[in-house]
Amino acid sequence: MIIMISNADVNEFSKSKSNDNFWQDKKIKSILGHPVKRVICDKQGKVILDIGDIISFRALEQIQQANELDNLFSSVYRK
Repeated sequence: MIIMISNADVNEFSKSKSNDNFWQDKKIKSILGHPVKRVICDKQGKVILDIGDIISFRALEQIQQANELDNLFSSVYRK
């Protein structure tokens, strides 16, 4: 499955975050559209991304709200 992501979408997502720095934005841009290799849950245990799910803007927003970005960065599957 191929997902097309435009720079405009990435830039809009990045601009909406006020406290993130340049490197975190760069990391976020690099993982969009990649699958995850483990389950990512919020603080209540609700599954945000399951194994093999593709990282999307919606999932990123939920993961940021749950303060699980570091967990996500270590869970990205790259070929």
